[in-house]
Amino acid sequence: VLPAILLGLVATGTSAQLIDDIETRSQQGATEFRLQFTMPVRYIKHFPEERGELLKIYLQAYSRDGLEMVDLETYRRVPSVPGIPPFTLQYTTVRSCYAVPDPVCLDIQFGRPVNFRLRPGDDGRSLILVVLPDAGLTPDKTKQR
Repeated sequence: VLPAILLGLVATGTSAQLIDDIETRSQQGATEFRLQFTMPVRYIKHFPEERGELLKIYLQAYSRDGLEMVDLETYRRVPSVPGIPPFTLQYTTVRSCYAVPDPVCLDIQFGRPVNFRLRPGDDGRSLILVVLPDAGLTPDKTKQR
């Protein structure tokens, strides 16, 4: 009976996990983050489009097997990359976060505004976030725009 209880606790502890890993790769001043999900997802939209401090991403889970509804979960293993402001990644799977069946809503909060590109990965289980260099913009120059 004890092994069955322990197995149940392990399964419960991992059942709410949505993000499997975040891989990083840097080249030519840009840093690519590959967000790997534990299940197939469909990219819907994100905003702001190219620059911001808070990036909101909307997805749809193709399969909710093993994923419980989560009000708000913070992903704890966010990589630290030189030249990229620190960031946190939070997600929710509550049905009210976006008007699609089985929504997944991600918030990536950077320490300061960044330039970026976002696209779905080719495998249907990942997103590719490329944080671009600031091209010489300083906080004083960004205020003049």
